[in-house]
Amino acid sequence: MSTTPRWERCISHRSGAAEQFVRDYFQAEDRRVGLIAGAGFDPRSSRMAELLSGVAKDRVRALFLREDRPVPDANLVDSAVENVRRLNGLIPDNVVESFDVFDRRDNAPVGGRRVIGVLGKRLNTDGLTDLVIDCSALSVGVCFTITKYCLDVAERCHLNLHLTVVDHPDTDGAIEATHCGRPSSPHGFQGERPLAKNDQAARLWLPQLGQGKRSVLEEVHKFVNPHEVCPILPFPATWPRSPDTLIEGYGDLFEGPWKVDARDLIYAHEKSPLDLYRAILRIDNARERVFRGTGGSQVILSPVGSKAVALGMLMAALEKNFAVVLVESLAYKAAPAVLDVGPNPAGELVHIWLHGEAYASASREVAREG
Repeated sequence: MSTTPRWERCISHRSGAAEQFVRDYFQAEDRRVGLIAGAGFDPRSSRMAELLSGVAKDRVRALFLREDRPVPDANLVDSAVENVRRLNGLIPDNVVESFDVFDRRDNAPVGGRRVIGVLGKRLNTDGLTDLVIDCSALSVGVCFTITKYCLDVAERCHLNLHLTVVDHPDTDGAIEATHCGRPSSPHGFQGERPLAKNDQAARLWLPQLGQGKRSVLEEVHKFVNPHEVCPILPFPATWPRSPDTLIEGYGDLFEGPWKVDARDLIYAHEKSPLDLYRAILRIDNARERVFRGTGGSQVILSPVGSKAVALGMLMAALEKNFAVVLVESLAYKAAPAVLDVGPNPAGELVHIWLHGEAYASASREVAREG
């Protein structure tokens, strides 16, 4: 049986090439497009809607999602309202749905389960050829859950499924998050087995390091209780000094409870999700052979930095059913300058063609090999 990774030959684009793909591909008259995107305060909310509206306005319908959190900042609410106004103008055939990310009784993270309920009621795929999930203004946990749900829909309904994100580290760094302090797994990403301390599997934790995420990752480390830690650093990175700065910021954890040395570090291209996806699968394949006779290996992923890099984790988790552990954000703050709403927000578009007709011939080839 073939062991070729599912997305070994994945079609992906970034920056100008990604925008050109969107224009060329979706301008075809036979394309009927469904867009799922966030309708929050993030200035990148409208970028994908603008691109699709420019080439397929009468052939696209959208489901815009608003993530409700307790006691939101008034400035962020105003920005979200303005973003929704822009999105309504760009794609008139749309539905805007809100859902709670935290339970109103005990603040338990429930965003994944709630968004699945919204998708079950509101996602209409009738007549579509393509489904686009724009992760730019969706939280990571919610984005993971939506993608898993939609991948199943795409496989059953024979749809093309695309992932996009407007990647801009400066905007990410300017948005401050207050975390709930409760590590959890996004809905559908609990992995093959529970994270029990008496499990015989050798637990490997792969945390994506990010500025301002130290306290979050310390909580996740305690929760996961791994046997080994391999931190993920961006390289190449938008800011060349970024890996060195992160190593300095986490150095005492490397020497202390995490027990990390230079050989344990994973370097992944900050703009290429596929780079990290392939690295994670190589690590898992090597560990599977080593630990096969001693209880097996368990890989746990924690995406807390760049969303472009997080998509590589998402693809690996989808393929190998890895556990994902993170801490949901209870609230956000951002400077007014970050929230300016307007056309062409800063950042590079990243596109991944996750499923569909582009892989039909490859699937037949794998089936013959198997």
